[in-house]
Amino acid sequence: MHSWALWSFMTLAVGFAWLDALGNARTSDSPDHQVLHSEDLFGFIVTTVELDQEICNELRARMEGRGDTAQRKQQTFLMEQITKLTAQLPLVMSKRGIAWPPSDSILSKLFPQGAPSVKTFKELYSPPQEPTFDTQSWDVVCCCELLNCVSRTIELGPDEVVIRTVKGLDRATITERRPYAQIDDVQKNKGCGCCVNMTAGELLPEPLSNGTGCDDATITQIVDELKRRIEIRGNIGQMKKLEAIMEKVDDLRLLMTVLQHELGVDTTYPPSQSVMSQLYGQTPLLPPIRPHAKPSEQFPMKEYDVTNLCASACCCFTQKDTITLEPDKQIYKSVNCIGDSVNSMPYAQISSVDEERDCWCLRSVNGMMPGCGCSGNLVTEVATELQQRKVGRGDIAQLKNQENTMLNALELSVRTGTVLKKVGVQYPPTQATMSEDYGPAFKLPSNNDGYLGEDKHVGPSRQHGEKDWDVTNYCESCCICVCSLGLAGWQSVKLHLGEEEVTMTKKNCCGTHTMRMPYAQLGSVDMETCCCGKCYNVETDGGAIAPACGCDKEITEAISDELQKRKVTRGNIAQVQMQENLMIEVIKMNVQLDQLAKKENVAYPPDQATMEKAPSLLPLWS
Repeated sequence: MHSWALWSFMTLAVGFAWLDALGNARTSDSPDHQVLHSEDLFGFIVTTVELDQEICNELRARMEGRGDTAQRKQQTFLMEQITKLTAQLPLVMSKRGIAWPPSDSILSKLFPQGAPSVKTFKELYSPPQEPTFDTQSWDVVCCCELLNCVSRTIELGPDEVVIRTVKGLDRATITERRPYAQIDDVQKNKGCGCCVNMTAGELLPEPLSNGTGCDDATITQIVDELKRRIEIRGNIGQMKKLEAIMEKVDDLRLLMTVLQHELGVDTTYPPSQSVMSQLYGQTPLLPPIRPHAKPSEQFPMKEYDVTNLCASACCCFTQKDTITLEPDKQIYKSVNCIGDSVNSMPYAQISSVDEERDCWCLRSVNGMMPGCGCSGNLVTEVATELQQRKVGRGDIAQLKNQENTMLNALELSVRTGTVLKKVGVQYPPTQATMSEDYGPAFKLPSNNDGYLGEDKHVGPSRQHGEKDWDVTNYCESCCICVCSLGLAGWQSVKLHLGEEEVTMTKKNCCGTHTMRMPYAQLGSVDMETCCCGKCYNVETDGGAIAPACGCDKEITEAISDELQKRKVTRGNIAQVQMQENLMIEVIKMNVQLDQLAKKENVAYPPDQATMEKAPSLLPLWS
């Protein structure tokens, strides 16, 4: 009691001293005392606000310039430029009288291991029709929040969603922004008669309703529009666009290989060292083939009944849970006598596939425990399907697509360089030529830029092999053993670092928990200390790692460094850098083909006379 009174007295004393300092501004200028002036306090507050705003603006600029929004815009640019090339190269081939499609004998000669499928010029030239979005906004606030002077606006912009909340008598404003690619799930929930609300991952973790809670029309409109924008502007749209870019680059490789053959240029790839020296002034090591035979996969739709009968019994056996695995996303639906909820999530947003076995026979995956909990075969099948789709349609496939596309573009650039040498086209062109064609501000990337030699992004994605660690936490295992009265026994924890994802397996006598997470989903990889700096652990989005007694600094640092390295070279950072390398190669290819077209007197787009002379090209411009 006395300590509480002393604490209250000290708090009041400090408070009155603070108020007295404010009320007596500039009452003393003694050199031996510092007096807080009101002007100084105001200036400090203004400076702090300006600093906060500067930090917010800087973070926002980097998010837009190095994040998902920038990736999407870069992909749009790449698609436009590569689409131009798929029209320009056929014009050059038509001007030279090269027959298309090539004969079977030519294809078998150029591709002895199996000829690729050949498209017509009309099929090659397919300009993308990318939808555009207007900005839509809704005022969404629950009637209970109105009593607390809360107002809220949800704004769906072209690239991101913005939620502005104003609350309290002081009208404090909270603004939350999130790109569509970073919204992991959108869920609409119904319950208690007409009540309806929505959640949207970390953006809206708490249920949000409007008015009296029964405004189904507004909530449905927001959820449907948000889902549509996530699918087009988010990971699903990025994956489809990247697959289209990869396909077009592959088509261009075929066209350029046939052009090489018709001009009498050696089509062997990689070319000899002498050819590389002529093109680049050096002999860089080129990868002979694409590293991934099957980067991204297509999956059929499947549906599973994952109703937990024990939970359903609490709702008079009216509850039914289903998970529908569509080609690009999963939809989890739960319906009972009270209401229903629908959760939609792209596979790229599945952070991990967690398969668990508890109490010897209880089986679950990602929180789903179908049947009475002992449906092991069903759980294994669902876990396998989710894992395959997470790998084949998520971040792992995204990076593999970019690696293949980058190496295909590099091969195309090398092949184009040999064609330019053959027909006598100077590359790089003179500065006067570039200024005339592209303006004085244009700067052509050099041969040392991009994948072959750019200092910043050379080899941004790398394989690191596989590593295993025993990261059993002795203290945690002892606690589990004691708390379970010895039934669980000793818990061992194994950490496996694969080529594309990390797997953590916890195993004891009662159960096994397995977590599989791509490196792109690790989030922050931080080494933390506690107990006065004597204990260490690695904190990730997949959980904390504290091997042994938590005091082995060397092993903890090694794990942290290895995870960070793989997160950078096999995660989102590598994706951004690979795409920037691809942009450099595409810019160079555009200049190469522009100079080749100029040499051949081929205009782009073609004039009417050119189209009349080349009937096979008419579908391109009709």
